Amino acid sequence: MSALSVIKSIWKVINVIRETLLNLIFLVIILLIFGGIGLINEAQKQDMVPQYGSLVLDLEGVIVDNTNYSDEIYALQNKIYGKKINTSRENSLFVLTQKIAQATKDPNIKSIVLKLDNFVGADMSSLQYVGKYLTKFKEAKKPIYAFGTTFNQSQYYLASYANKIYLTPLGSVNVYGLAANNLYYKTLLDNLKINTHVFRVGTYKSAIEPFIRDDMSEDARNNTTRWLTHMWDNYLNDISTQRKKANSQLVPAPETMLSELRTANGNMAQYALSNGLVDVITSSHQYELEFADQHEISIYDYQLKSENKQLIDDNQNSTPLIAVVFVNGTLNNSESSSDVAGSQDIVQQLKEIRKNLDKNNIQAVVLRVNSPGGSVDASEAIRSELEALRSYQIPVVVSMGGMAASGGYWISTQSDYIVASPNTITGSIGIFGIIPTFENSLSHVGVYSDGVSTSPLAGNNLAKNLPEETNQLIQMNINNGYQTFISLVAKARKMTTEQVDKIGQGQVWLGSEAEKIGLVDKLGDFDDAVEIAATLADLTDYKIDWPKPEVNWFNALYSDMIAMLPQSTAEIFFEHLPEAKQLKQHMSLWNNFNDTQNRYIYCLNCADIR
Repeated sequence: MSALSVIKSIWKVINVIRETLLNLIFLVIILLIFGGIGLINEAQKQDMVPQYGSLVLDLEGVIVDNTNYSDEIYALQNKIYGKKINTSRENSLFVLTQKIAQATKDPNIKSIVLKLDNFVGADMSSLQYVGKYLTKFKEAKKPIYAFGTTFNQSQYYLASYANKIYLTPLGSVNVYGLAANNLYYKTLLDNLKINTHVFRVGTYKSAIEPFIRDDMSEDARNNTTRWLTHMWDNYLNDISTQRKKANSQLVPAPETMLSELRTANGNMAQYALSNGLVDVITSSHQYELEFADQHEISIYDYQLKSENKQLIDDNQNSTPLIAVVFVNGTLNNSESSSDVAGSQDIVQQLKEIRKNLDKNNIQAVVLRVNSPGGSVDASEAIRSELEALRSYQIPVVVSMGGMAASGGYWISTQSDYIVASPNTITGSIGIFGIIPTFENSLSHVGVYSDGVSTSPLAGNNLAKNLPEETNQLIQMNINNGYQTFISLVAKARKMTTEQVDKIGQGQVWLGSEAEKIGLVDKLGDFDDAVEIAATLADLTDYKIDWPKPEVNWFNALYSDMIAMLPQSTAEIFFEHLPEAKQLKQHMSLWNNFNDTQNRYIYCLNCADIR
């Protein structure tokens, strides 16, 4: 047998193996898909959990405006791995409040129990919105009880709405204050011999400070101190109102707190009881005995009736609709995903609304913005599409969530009305660019870049220092971007550019401050925004519609499969470590957000409050 024949035989064997493996992989994928569908259907066919008794808000994870995964996926995850605590779970703010609203009128629900040990948290605006519905529940003469082993600040904020708060004997209430910390890399970048070229407009545009400093500038410190102090005051005032006790008693000065804790021999639970933070110290067993005769139903098992669903999918309806479009996360010129508001998807939603106005009977749009900004390209794509929609005489009302800063404010300029929460982080009207080059790092290990170009502006790459001409070009482009930004704001808010510049320069404002300086029209919440949209559209009878973007089925399946995978302890720790999240955000700047001109309207330093 010749060598050629041997090679051909070997190749045939390899080809058979390759085709067999590919077929097996394809078969496994098909089985996974149909197996997952079967499990979901099986979960949906299970006996309905009795819908009566005490509604238990046993929240896991975080509260967000728009969830990345469906409840069916979490149910399937539990089916596969068993019931496990999922601190990464996303809970829809609006589904949660709809369920509380339904329970308020439901004669079968007698009380609410807050069991929040696995609740990671939410922004202040979301907490206040949930608190509004808890207040309505109490006003219906239905009690609320809270039980916990330890309360963090988000957990305690919700617990403060309870008629009675129970704490375990070794528990604590960790309400100490708010903090906004940042990581700084100047010395690291110097040690790595990385040159960071920064271009900015705005005295307070501190998003780039981590790359050029080892600490916070005085301007940024003063700005952050101002709005963070206001937010903390709002937090204290809210819990003080609910607990009917003075701020100074609930959260005394550190010296007073340590003195009182010393008197209690370091017993945190006794300290919380003495200061009125909780009402009863009891063990889990004693608590269960006290409420043994009450049937409990989890918030996850409590089903919304179709007539109570605020967000509907049926567009074939003669009733006028108010469409809700979410801008949730960092603005990127891509598809939406977890923590990313992809302009491609959002623009497509707005186009579908505009092109099908008569068919869908949409009369107004509420744009729910909860974003620290991001790419200029992505922000402008959304703003431009909103402008096109408004040209059809469709009112657009912006409902600002926990944050609508920088790019989040850029898109908000194209609206008829802006409603913000008193604790919305907004403003940050400024712009910057950042480009790293690695010529010194590479030369240190013996790597160099050389070549020819027909112009100093051509042939730029990360292995060479930026030519002076390129520096000038980018800075002029950034300057022009800032002028565009303040002009958009000036036109929208009926101000002069000089007035906008004075409150711009990257300064961050809370909603309560923003109203006073003219950046928002009214302090309120999502419900207020809907009512204003209805008024502007002259509607008395309407329904709320949430047009869902078209999702790539493969990406959706992949995301859902990832959601179902169990997380390691290290993954959970890294995901919830604020510094890790911040590092991810900072490094994303070097990925350019797909921005063609390296221009960012992004409020990094105000995105993570603890």
